[in-house]
Amino acid sequence: MIRETNLAEGARYLRIEGSVYIGIGILFLWYGYYRGVGRPHISLILTVISLGTRVALSYALAPNTPLGVMAIWISIPVGWILADAAGFVIYGKNNRR
Repeated sequence: MIRETNLAEGARYLRIEGSVYIGIGILFLWYGYYRGVGRPHISLILTVISLGTRVALSYALAPNTPLGVMAIWISIPVGWILADAAGFVIYGKNNRR
């Protein structure tokens, strides 16, 4: 049996993730771009940034702030956005003229 609190938490998760889901889409574009240009190690770096940020923020914020589990939901898009920014910065550094 599904409890209303579980449904409410799931809905909150979907609102947070869904509002910034374009972040993971852009990250997938960066992964494909760097693999396509023969630099798959950059894709790995972006993955580490994304996952590392999510894990670090979740562990730091969830038990130590009033956000609780919502800190985990928030850390996911933050990780995506930071990895997207890193992909953009790396692209800019490698394509100067």
